[in-house]
Amino acid sequence: MIEEKAVWKALASVTDPEIGLSVVDLGLIYEVKIKGSEVVVKMTLTNPQCPLQGYLKSQVEETVSKLPDVQKCRVELVFEPAWTPERISAEARKKLGIEL
Repeated sequence: MIEEKAVWKALASVTDPEIGLSVVDLGLIYEVKIKGSEVVVKMTLTNPQCPLQGYLKSQVEETVSKLPDVQKCRVELVFEPAWTPERISAEARKKLGIEL
């Protein structure tokens, strides 16, 4: 059985190479759904034209696919609601020096 907590933990290990923070800390992950042996991750990007779109998507798919009982991971890129810096975790904002 796939546990959502394990999926989130795995996602926290996927790092945006430009910023150096995880996709979870950046607030890029909107939703995780488990459907039997498939995991569907709804994810956004800081910018719809992000040059790392393919890289980040494949890293999420590969990382989650390595979890026990996961047969397939599918990433759905969504841009509504639009990403904003408010989605960044408090700890990550501190690291980046962002005050809201």
